[in-house]
Amino acid sequence: MNSVTESKFIDVRGKRTQITIGGQGPALIYLHSAGGEVEWTRFHEMLAQYFTVYLPAHPGFGDSRGLEDIHSITDYAWHYVDLLDVLELETVPVVGFSLGGWTAMELAILRPERISKMLLVNSAGIRIPETPMGELFSDDIEKLKSLLFFDPNSPVIEEAMPLSYEDNRILMWLKAREATARVGWNPYLHNPRLPDHLFRIPCPVRILWGKDDHLLPVETGKFLVDALPNATLEIFEKTGHMLPYEQAERFVEEVRKFLID
Repeated sequence: MNSVTESKFIDVRGKRTQITIGGQGPALIYLHSAGGEVEWTRFHEMLAQYFTVYLPAHPGFGDSRGLEDIHSITDYAWHYVDLLDVLELETVPVVGFSLGGWTAMELAILRPERISKMLLVNSAGIRIPETPMGELFSDDIEKLKSLLFFDPNSPVIEEAMPLSYEDNRILMWLKAREATARVGWNPYLHNPRLPDHLFRIPCPVRILWGKDDHLLPVETGKFLVDALPNATLEIFEKTGHMLPYEQAERFVEEVRKFLID
């Protein structure tokens, strides 16, 4: 059954913010990745069978404005403190994928009382010197497919990203990359100070990671499960960085079990 969704704009301290809301049940905030999955996807629809899903677009992604006010990942985190106030969500679980996971951790450090549980999926934000990250800002789409997916010929790739520079989604994809560079160019996709503050996140955390993630190696997930006070880790075999697309059913079941059971 398809859920009823509403896409609209809300004002978050002067930033026009795109948000889609759909589903039924308890509230769930989904913070998207650098890929900019701000349109309702197959896995959002699956989550909406159990939750009222709030899918905001970060400033600079989709049709959200305010990128000129974003200078670091901390600015994104403060934006979401304000967004929770606007939505009148006092305490809420958060699912963060990649860039969204990094943002979720920074948010939970700033306002730990606002996050009831957190589910991190192949999260950015941490650099492990012994296991270098892949190059996200490549212009070679074929190389990006191999970087991001376990199977670079998987049919789910068409859902997740443009297949060529003739694809009509390419402008939004390039816009998303520009916004990502704003917070993740230098230092590259991490905050050097974040590891020192992970102890400040008291809520239960479930970490999901693709074993074959060539962008953010699985060693990052192993570091996080040890550094966070109340975390568990599940590693997905034969899965790359784009875990919610590659393993949609299992991803949604992990979210459901962690947040409801």
